[in-house]
Formats: sequence, structure tokens, C-alpha cells
Amino acid sequence: MGQAGWSGLAVGSAYVLMSLGFALDLEVCDIVNAAHGAFVVLGMYLMLELTGAGWPVAAAIAAATLAVALISVAVYVLLVGPARASAGHRIQLVYTLLLLIASPAVFQIFFGGDILTVPHTFSSVSLPGGSLSTIEIASIAIAVILTAGLGVAGQRTTIGKLAHAAGRYPLGAQAIGLSLSRVYTLVFVLAAALAGLAGGLIVSFQPVSPTLGLEFISVVFLVVIVGRTSLTGCLILGFGYGLVQAVLNYLAPAAIAATAVYLVFLIALVLAQRGLGRRAVA
Repeated sequence: MGQAGWSGLAVGSAYVLMSLGFALDLEVCDIVNAAHGAFVVLGMYLMLELTGAGWPVAAAIAAATLAVALISVAVYVLLVGPARASAGHRIQLVYTLLLLIASPAVFQIFFGGDILTVPHTFSSVSLPGGSLSTIEIASIAIAVILTAGLGVAGQRTTIGKLAHAAGRYPLGAQAIGLSLSRVYTLVFVLAAALAGLAGGLIVSFQPVSPTLGLEFISVVFLVVIVGRTSLTGCLILGFGYGLVQAVLNYLAPAAIAATAVYLVFLIALVLAQRGLGRRAVA
């Protein structure tokens, strides 16, 4: 049980990073980016390919993060941005859903359909009740540090305040000369970079397959909505989802555990929405 808890924290750290990016898209850009899960899987495959080619792990993760960010520029400029400007949110959601649906076929073409793991052995650190690899510990630390860093940046830096203004008061932001399209593009790319980083980290201790994108986006959607798109909510619930998932996998067969963890968070989502409704009525 103790080892399951530590492993759950490690996986949860990747969920935190995924959720931070999805929350930024939703909170600042008002974009439900279904392709976010595909960005995570792309980061996993790129990191895997680079380490297989002899790259150091840290360099491979950094390169995968940058590559996913650059690819997201094309996705925003060619698909999401024009759809947002001309046809509204429904079309951009359709575009990102299509990207998510098409991604398994694309990944199979370029990387094959097998379940793959990183060809690298990491040293282990003993902990009470279990152990974690150094990359898992690094992933947990990165998730906490980036959550805190984004929170500080959003409240205390000019760029963060401008992004907040663009998300909450777009007409007012335009009135003072702020380029909304530029802000939204930068935030979308930052969110994709977080997805790529999450992928590069989680593939170091979890296998990858072409269809993982749908699983990831399902988890991220629940975490972000239950957490009300807040950075702190993403941190707590991302780790919480990983813990619940790991403990249930330890106690029950995989299929039952997966269903149970979804139900737990769906119930939390319903309760959260009822709480919001009562506040609105009051």
C-alpha cells in the first residue's frame, strides 16, 4: 500500500502538469482543447525517441517540451485561432476533438502500435513504505515548483496580469491596446509546453501507447473542472487523482479501479457544481 501511494504521487505529478496547461487554455483563452491529451502523448513519444538515440534524459525532456510547443503554434495559427475568430467556440472544439481522434493513427504510423518504455534505468531512493526513482521525485518537485511559479507570475508580473485581463475582461483589454490574439497564442503554446513536459516526465516511469491521449484528457478534464480551473485546485486534485488511482489499482482489478476512480471524481464534480449553484442562488 505504501508503495502504491508513492507511485500514485509520481503519476499525479504528471496529471498536475497536464491540468495546469488545460486550465490555462480554459481560464485565459476560453478554449476547451481536446487535443491537449494528444500533446502529452506526443511528448512521451518524442522523449522516448530521443533517449533511444542516446540523448541524456534531461535534454530529451527539454527537447520534447520545446518540440510540442512549436507544433502547437501551427495548431493554433492554422486551426484554433481562425476558428475562434470566425466561427466561435464550437468549431474550435470540433477541430481539437478531431486532432485527438486522429492522433492514435498518426502515432502508429510514426512510432508503431506497441506499448513502449524508456530504455533507461534510474536510480532509486528509499522512502517510508516504499521507494521512488530519481525521475519520479524530480517530477513531483517540478509539478509543485511550476504550480507555485505560475501562481506568482499570474499575480505579480506584468505578463501574468495582462493574461488575466485578457481572460476575464477581453473587451477592456482590447480597449487599452492589448493584442488578444497574441496573448491567446502565447498561453496556448505555454499550455502545450506543459503537456509536452508532462509527457516527457511520465514516460520515464509509465509506458506509452498511441491511444493514451483520450485517457489523459478525461482525467485532466475532471481534475480541472472539479478544481474550478484554479492552479491550487489542479495541484491538489492532480496529486489526489494519482493517489486514488494507485490505491484502487492496488486493491482491485484494473478495470474496476479505473471505473471507480472516474466515479469518485464525477461525484466530486456534481457536488462542486451544486455548491456553485447554491452560491449563485444565495
